[in-house]
This record gives sequence, structure tokens and C-alpha cells, in this order.
Amino acid sequence: MKSLLFKVSSALILILLYIPIFFMGMAIMAGSVMAATVHISYTDSNLYSEMEDQLEDMGFTVTGTNSGSININDFSSKDLHINVAGNSNCGSTCKTAYETYIGNGGTVLIAGNGDNDGNRTGNIEQLIESKLSVGTITVLNYDGNFVSYANGTQYSGDATSGYWVTRNLFSMNSGGTALGSNNSTGTHQYKSWAAYSYGSNGGRLLVTLDQTQFNNTTADWMTRAYAFLQQTLTEEGILTSSTAGITSTQQTKVTNTQATSQNNNKIYINQSGTGIQLNITQDGDDNLVIGPDLTAAGQLTGDNIELTITQTNNNNIIGIDIDGNSNDVDITQNLNQSALIDITGASNTLNLNQTHLNNNGEHFADIKIIGSSNVLDIDQTETGNKTLFLDIDGSNNVTVDQKGTGNHFLDVILTDGHTIDVTQDGSGNHNAELNLSGNNTTLNLTQDSSTAQNYYLHQNCTQTSCSATVTQN
Repeated sequence: MKSLLFKVSSALILILLYIPIFFMGMAIMAGSVMAATVHISYTDSNLYSEMEDQLEDMGFTVTGTNSGSININDFSSKDLHINVAGNSNCGSTCKTAYETYIGNGGTVLIAGNGDNDGNRTGNIEQLIESKLSVGTITVLNYDGNFVSYANGTQYSGDATSGYWVTRNLFSMNSGGTALGSNNSTGTHQYKSWAAYSYGSNGGRLLVTLDQTQFNNTTADWMTRAYAFLQQTLTEEGILTSSTAGITSTQQTKVTNTQATSQNNNKIYINQSGTGIQLNITQDGDDNLVIGPDLTAAGQLTGDNIELTITQTNNNNIIGIDIDGNSNDVDITQNLNQSALIDITGASNTLNLNQTHLNNNGEHFADIKIIGSSNVLDIDQTETGNKTLFLDIDGSNNVTVDQKGTGNHFLDVILTDGHTIDVTQDGSGNHNAELNLSGNNTTLNLTQDSSTAQNYYLHQNCTQTSCSATVTQN
């Protein structure tokens, strides 16, 4: 007796178009993951564009090759390789590349073209059964619009709220773990997604037999498919769940700094060295210029340092500690601001402007820089609390603009040479934590929304260079 298969008829598709769809406005929480690198082999540019956008929203750094031929050099150092190369076969060269890559601990996601008896589907079956020898499957002998549900206790929320559609299914006779099937309980004979382990280094093969689920014309189906994919990659350890946000220790530092007694315009600077140009203007209320520990002198030591500090009105605080070389510092603060800045050596340039449009909101910055030719431009403007921590070691080019009426938080630690441009805007309360190391990474992050956004990126770039553009709105 044949197992009952759950299909979506064309009539049902038409009906769904007229039903209000809960998932239409739902955004995958891109910021709740640790970024990783992915390479995509594709032949359909529209499919690649959609996958690139979705994966970058998850926090991935994405590269792609428009070819059905597989070259391990394209993805040998990536965290994930995705093969959605249309009708192209995964022949012997492809299988050997995947055997090596997965054997070294990599993860491959390969998707069929929905043709149950086509060469590509057969080659995927051979990859599982004979090349890797991790299991056996039987492909369903006809195609259709079959419903696909996420199965397993690791899935929750968006990925289990409904089904999406895949054109082909398979039964798992031995080996592997089913991740999706043709019913919501996971008991159905025919599966839509499976995962296989290979080798002793933690390598994984993820298999599904239809690429159109990644670029489906029905928006809620595609949203569910990507929600499922994000949770799968998190479960596989490629994306690590985390949340950006101020810690209790950091908040204590902010609170203690803002509570420091200014005693009406206190300035204490211990200057030493040559070529220093100093221009300090304080006007009214409880301004303070003193060292970054808020007890010792502000201290300026040596070389061609230029410093301009302007504070006007209300409870401004600046701590400063500069130690030599050709540093150039400009600081302007207005109303309820704090800035603790340590700079040591080389040709660093810092411009910090903290202001808001009325007496509503507090801005805080804690910036530490050590060496090389760093260039920074940091603006914290408008109402709402803006909090920034920045720790730089090496040659970096940083531009940060925190504005809008929301309460924004940013914690950046950079090592080596990186270029970042971060904008936090809008009335939503946005959080971002960036920690970059390794080779040069270029990152453009925009959080601009009335809805709170969260982004978390810890990345060690092992390529010649890495780059990503992320927009959350």
C-alpha cells in the first residue's frame, strides 16, 4: 500500500494568493547569528541573487561562481559550499572535490533540480551511496508540488509554523538524519531534506532535491524555507546563535562615568613633548576634561599631536590619554555626553562629534586605539541614548554614524587592517557587535528601522580579503 503523499494542487495555489499571509512581512533575524563564509555554485543568476541577499541577511559573507563545473579552490577555505547549479551533473570531479572538502570538515549543501529521473538527481544519489558511502536513498519516481515541513526538536517558531513546497522527495533506507519530510510530524516515509556526517573532522552533507524552494514565487513558502535553512545552519554550527547587546560590566562603566562629579568645568592636563597644538573650549554647566580613568591627568605626550576639544552646556565629560607620533584628534560634545579616549602612537586621526537636537538622550563612547595609521569618524547625534565601545589594534579605517531617535548600541573590536562603515538610524533600538581579525575585511552595515535590529559578527578572515554589505530595515 502506497504512503499518502501530501501535494499542493494548482487550485490551492490560487486560493493561497487571496489569503492574508502572516509571513509576508516577517524578517529573518539576521543579527542573531555569527557570520560565516559561503560559496555558491549556480547557473541561474536570479536564484543566486535571491540566495545571496537572504544569506547576507543571515550574516554570511557570500561569493559565487556561475558555472556547473566544480572547482574545490573556489570554496576550500569556506565554511559552507552550496551547489544549486541547475541541471549540471555532479560528476566524478565534483564528487571527488566534495569528498576532500567534507573530509576536511567542510559542509556541502547540494540541491537537485526537481527531476526525479534526471542525471543530476542520480549523481546526488551516487554521492550519498557510493562516493561517501554514508547511506542509501530511494528517489520518489514522479515529481509534483509536495509540501515540506521542518522536522526535529531543533526547529521552532518560523520554521515550524507551516510548510513550503519542493518538487521531489526521497525515502531514507539507511544512514543520515531526516531534517524535513512530507508531513509535520516527521513520520512520513518520504523526506525533503537530510543531513549526513562524513569523516572524522565533522564534515557534513546536506541534501534536498529541488532548487526552486530557494526562489519560489509564493513569498510565504520561500520565507519558511529560508527560516528553516537558517535554523539548520545554526544547528550545524555554521551559524552560531548569539545576541549583540551591552553587558552588565559595560553598563556599570557607562553609569559610573556619567555619575562622575565635574565640579564646574574641571580641566587637568599634563602635557609633554613637541609640536602639540591644543585648543579647548568649555562653556557652561558641569564640563570636565581629565584622564580616561577619571582620576589622573588627561596626559598628552610627544610628537605632532593636534587636539581640539569643544564642550558646551550641560553634563559633558571627556577623558583623554594620547601618547605620541602624528595623531590628530577633534572632539565636539553638546549636552549629556561622555567620551573616554586612549590613543597610543602612529598617525591616527580621530573625529568624534556627539550632539542631539534637544536635552533628551545621553551619548557615551569608550575608544581605545594602539598604533598604525587608523582613520576614524564617529558621529552620535539626535535624541535617544547612543552607546559606543571601540577597541582598535592596528591599521583600520572606521566610520560610524549613530543617529535617529532610537537607543543604539555598538561594540567594535578590530585587530589588523579592516575597513568598516556602520550606520545606526531610525527610531528602533539597534544593537551591533563586530569583532574582526585576520586579513582585511570590508564591512558596510546599515541598521535603519522603526523596528529593533540586532547584528552579531565575529570573523577571522583567512582569504586574501573579505567583504560584506548588510542592511537591516
